[in-house]
Amino acid sequence: MNVNEYVAKRILELRKSKNLTAEKLAWSAELSKSCICSAEKGLKDTKISTINSICNAMDITLAEFFSVFDKPVL
Repeated sequence: MNVNEYVAKRILELRKSKNLTAEKLAWSAELSKSCICSAEKGLKDTKISTINSICNAMDITLAEFFSVFDKPVL
């Protein structure tokens, strides 16, 4: 599993745990729904600014987002 796949899995996991649709998360994060869907699929690199917007919309910090990565994924 590469970094993009880990990030994608984490975004999806957090979104579902907060009972948000991709559309509601996109609206709260001021991103497009396609941006959220693309990030959740991990098909391309997700910019840290996008992850930060997603984190802000879900009321978590970047540190909390990345806290599950207890070992290097590279």
